[in-house]
Amino acid sequence: MDLEIYLMILGLVVFLLIIFCIPILLQIWLTTKNITQTLDTLNRSLPIIMKNLEEITTNINNSTTAVNREIQTFSNVIDWFYSAISGLIGDVQSVAPKVVKLHFFPLIKNAMAIIKGVRVFLNVFLNKR
Repeated sequence: MDLEIYLMILGLVVFLLIIFCIPILLQIWLTTKNITQTLDTLNRSLPIIMKNLEEITTNINNSTTAVNREIQTFSNVIDWFYSAISGLIGDVQSVAPKVVKLHFFPLIKNAMAIIKGVRVFLNVFLNKR
């Protein structure tokens, strides 16, 4: 008799377990159905998405190529400008000491001092009135 009671309790436990598993199994079934619908939608729209990605990639590659070409052109201009300015600066550096040694610069220096002195004299003379 004890065996029958144990079997009845075991049967009741299995039955309750099955009853509690029904909502979980139903939810798994609904989730699987939704996943299937989502997967079908994705499979239908995936070729369009891939085509758009390919177009975007092509446009980015074309833009990058154009920017690289413009940068290279600009770099060539900058290199030319740098070499021209470097040559000019080199010429000025070689000529500057010779020009400074000429008597022209002391004359300009003295003339500026004389002009400044005359201006100060006139300011003081005219402000005394």
